[in-house]
Amino acid sequence: MANGIFVTGSGTGVGKTHVCKLLLNGFAKQCGRATYMKPVETGCDEFADGSLFIGADTRSVLGFTLCKADDLTLHAPYRFAPSCSPHLAAERGRREISIGHIVATYEKLSSATSADIILVEGAGGVLVPINGREYMADVIKALGIPAILVTTPALGTLNHTFLSLRVLEQYGIPVAGIIINNAGNISRNFIYEDNIKTIRRYAGSVPCQEIDYNDMISGTLLMELYDEIAVRA
Repeated sequence: MANGIFVTGSGTGVGKTHVCKLLLNGFAKQCGRATYMKPVETGCDEFADGSLFIGADTRSVLGFTLCKADDLTLHAPYRFAPSCSPHLAAERGRREISIGHIVATYEKLSSATSADIILVEGAGGVLVPINGREYMADVIKALGIPAILVTTPALGTLNHTFLSLRVLEQYGIPVAGIIINNAGNISRNFIYEDNIKTIRRYAGSVPCQEIDYNDMISGTLLMELYDEIAVRA
């Protein structure tokens, strides 16, 4: 089975999808073939008969990989029209999100593609509920793969970042890396600089990289991430 890594965020709008594109492109060049899975995607367009397209995130990211399954639903098993939290979108669609189904789909995707790595992108952050009992962190734990935390250098990031890292630690989920992504193209001021420094200090030995607006992920970090998931395989 392909190795996996879960791309989660300190919240919504931090650039997880953009980071997935960069990681797919980088892994393809330096480490091996990679593919993508979005277990729960909201905000999907509807056909006239009520069925749903693959969502915008999945369509966008799959353009960066040659490792596509013939059945695109393996890349996005749960799709909902409302742009809201997974649990609410499922409730409005009169469905329930099953972690067992997500894990089974992940395994099928691994078998259906020739990828060495599967990047799994979460929705929102680690404590976004997926049903009345479980959170996105439970999905990561059930998949048994390490996580990359995407966060930002903006004001307020320290609380969001450290809470996310604390939850991952409490769940026993290894953190393969932290990516501080300037998704909002904010100005580099004293707050920005201190946030970067403080997150790096808190991260300790965890690989940590800052990505400025429209920047790339370094080859060094890609190799560190690849080594981390190889160890966990």
